[in-house]
Amino acid sequence: MTCVRWLAWASVAALGAAMPSAVHAQAESFLWGPGSNVGPSTTVEPKNCVTAADGSITCDTKLVNPPGDTPAKPQYTPFRN
Repeated sequence: MTCVRWLAWASVAALGAAMPSAVHAQAESFLWGPGSNVGPSTTVEPKNCVTAADGSITCDTKLVNPPGDTPAKPQYTPFRN
């Protein structure tokens, strides 16, 4: 392999290693069901939050509706493609 070809191959390999891979995020949505009354007064409360060494934060969540409102039905999608 010539020096020029080796440098071209090494440059492509280094560039591929330096480029970040795709980032995926979790998503959570809330569906309305019969009798659900979710509006601006509904809040999502984080519980049991943990901060990892890399700075990422993971929490359990809880939907809180005002008295008299029924809770929404959560739908959880770990990673969208």
